[in-house]
Amino acid sequence: MRIGIVDLMSLRPESMTRRVFAAAVAAGAARLGWRTTGFGAATGSPSASVASGRTATGCASDESSATCRPDGRPSEIRSEATGASPEEAAESEVAVTFFGIDPLRASIDVDWPALAAMDALIISGSEPKAADIAAEPSLAVVDRILRDCSGAASLLFSCQSAHAALHLLHGLERHRLPYRAHGACDHWVHGAALDRMGGVQPGAHPGTALVEGLATPVRVPHSRWNAMTSADLREAGVDILLDSEEAEWHLATGPDGLRHIFLQGHPEYLPDTMAREHRRDLRRWLSDPMRPFPAIPSRYFPHDTEQTLLDLAVRLRTTFDPTQLDGFPLPIHPAEVMADWTADAEVFFANWIRAVAQARSTATTPAAPAPQPIPSI
Repeated sequence: MRIGIVDLMSLRPESMTRRVFAAAVAAGAARLGWRTTGFGAATGSPSASVASGRTATGCASDESSATCRPDGRPSEIRSEATGASPEEAAESEVAVTFFGIDPLRASIDVDWPALAAMDALIISGSEPKAADIAAEPSLAVVDRILRDCSGAASLLFSCQSAHAALHLLHGLERHRLPYRAHGACDHWVHGAALDRMGGVQPGAHPGTALVEGLATPVRVPHSRWNAMTSADLREAGVDILLDSEEAEWHLATGPDGLRHIFLQGHPEYLPDTMAREHRRDLRRWLSDPMRPFPAIPSRYFPHDTEQTLLDLAVRLRTTFDPTQLDGFPLPIHPAEVMADWTADAEVFFANWIRAVAQARSTATTPAAPAPQPIPSI
């Protein structure tokens, strides 16, 4: 199976966006007992590892980056999750290719035929550049992906690209939040799909396969300044599979439950991702103190660490000294954060990979020959 990861955040081969999505795909594949290969670049750079420390599992092995697990593996390999024999699982493979896209130069630099050849795509979000989603530079990229890559079994849109796709497909508008949604939130299987399912029952709705095996509440990180509300999606007839009173929807799908998938949250985040974002935001504030001072991500850091960061905030606002950020706490293991979402994320990405494989298999299975009429005597 060929999965393309479209990075709209950065053209750097070692970008955090590629690192976290690579780890998420590798963890989901490993949960199924599948191999993950590739991590090549399809934008003119060498088709090698994502970064100098990238391992075949998708986790970073260099000391400057956090690993998915203390031993560097994304998850325990459990081939029984597929219902296939170990021999069958061992033959399954996910080949990952990265596509770094500058939205301002997409028509020039992107290998669109290679992108269209993927069996499934993950399209990352990007930092907002405009007040209106219709004015975002990335909108044109998402529009072309919807048109040129319509043959893919699944297009998984994340964060701002999900907003762009929902705008293009359903005319939805995004809303600026009064404060940044940043932290780990609980979600429940909810919405119109749940009403039709009468509970989480495999096969009752096309999108059910994506949430199979998830025990609510489902933890998901959020990191955004904008939102499309659950009410807006329901009014447009978009099925919501995971919803939250505090964070709005996280997972929604098109009518077939797979071809178009929308994520408003970030299940792909590694344990250190929100900490790195918070440190980056503090550095940005130091370079421009007219910005709002960054709030600590909610339900993320343990109490003692949060208190340390509150003390750090006081020192930064007093001294404006960037060296105060030296030694900033970066959690490496899921046990070092208050709300561990990694198990739920592994289940979701395993479900998605398996659904893509099944759709791909169905599409390539030759149709049975039509029965021949019985000749009359």
